[in-house]
Formats: sequence, structure tokens, C-alpha cells
Amino acid sequence: MSDVDDLYGLPREDFVPARRDLAKRLRAAGDREAATRVEKLPKPTTSAWLVNRLVRVEPERVDALVELGSDLRAAHAGADGARLRELAKRRAGLIADLVDAAGGDLSEATIRELEEMFTTAIADETAAATLRAGRLASVRDLRVEQTWPGLTLAPGPTAAPVAPARQARRSAREALAEAKAAVKDAEAQRAEADRAVTSAEKAVTKAEERVRQLNAALDEAEHAELDSRRALQSARRDAKAAERTASLAWRKLQQVEAE
Repeated sequence: MSDVDDLYGLPREDFVPARRDLAKRLRAAGDREAATRVEKLPKPTTSAWLVNRLVRVEPERVDALVELGSDLRAAHAGADGARLRELAKRRAGLIADLVDAAGGDLSEATIRELEEMFTTAIADETAAATLRAGRLASVRDLRVEQTWPGLTLAPGPTAAPVAPARQARRSAREALAEAKAAVKDAEAQRAEADRAVTSAEKAVTKAEERVRQLNAALDEAEHAELDSRRALQSARRDAKAAERTASLAWRKLQQVEAE
């Protein structure tokens, strides 16, 4: 495989720096004309890059596309209407499969360009060879002036199932993403609820401990109050006894003074 083939087989974001490096190497080797040609190579569009990659990673699918084109041309040359209708149905399914194999979540514009390139490759032998080379820069590389009647370059009514099928897959992916998001939200809510329960349990435990402490303090205070009451009663008794003793002593003093 040539350097240019390698260039068109790279990831799309690597194309420009790799093109610059290749041109630099060619110029350093003294091949200025080749370097200039490389510098002018266009970066592939998304749809063209997807087809180039498909040629490299799914060659059997591309071979089936080319073979179907040959069968269609033969059926048209033989004016075999039944065979043409059968192959037209196969064409719609094969194009849908190739679009699916080309990539994941694609824009409608990219899907239309892919369908056009695959349809053109089926309709035109030269376009098929160009596609098979895996060096496409855009859908324009495959456009031809004319094809045989009954096989339009743009996807016709027989290719209609492609869009609904892709839309169904996109809807399924969106539903799956929404379901995953809902599960994630539910798990987050459950985690938050678990944290709230744990926090509440800690608060209850702390409150219970505080109640125990307060009950213990209350018991201690009640005992202290009882002791204080007892001490007060004892002090009052002692005070009365002292008062009586003092009264007796006072009377005795008065008697002594009277004598």
C-alpha cells in the first residue's frame, strides 16, 4: 500500500498532520512535484472517511456491494425484470447494512451521503472501483453523469427502510440513555436517602445519649435536693436546740445576777 493509501486509512483527525509530514519527507527526498501533489490532497469528509475505513475493515461487505452492481448491470442488459426487482430489494438491504456498519450515531446529512456513495458504486463500475480503492475525499469523487434507467443515484423508494430503521435504533439508544440516566438518578436519590437515614440514626443516638445524661443529671439533682432538705431540717433542729440552750443560759445568768 502506498503512502497516500496509508494517509487515507488514518483516523480523520490525523490526516492533516500526516499529510504535512509526508509532503515534508518527499520534499526532503528531492521529489518536489510529489510533495506538491500530496499537499493538495483534500482531507476526507466524514462520510468519505467512513467509507474509506469500511473498505479496510469490512472488505467482504464492499465486495458484496461491487458484486451486486455487476449482477444488476447484467440483469438490466438482459431485460430481466423479475431479477431486477429481486436485486433492487437486495440493494436496499445491503445499503442499509453498509450504513450501519460505517458508523454509530451519524447525522442525517452523513447518512444521505453514505447512501448516495453506495448507490453510485452499485450503479457504475468505475465508481465501484474508485470506492474500492479507499481514497475518497468526498461524495463528489463518485458522482457520475448517468446510470441505467430504474436505478437512481439518490436512494429511491426501495431504500426507504434505511431511515426508519436508523431512527428506530436512534430512538432505542435515546431510550436506553434515558433509562440509564433514570437509574443513575434513582441510585443517587437512594444514596442520599441512605445518608439521611444514617444521619437521622446518629441524631437519634445522640439524642438518646443526651436524654440519658439529662436523666442522670436529674437523678443527681433530685438526690442533691433531698440531701439539701435533710441538711436544712437538721440545721433547723440544731438552731432550735441552740436557741433553747441559749435561753436556759440566759435565765440562769439572770438568776445569778438576782442573788
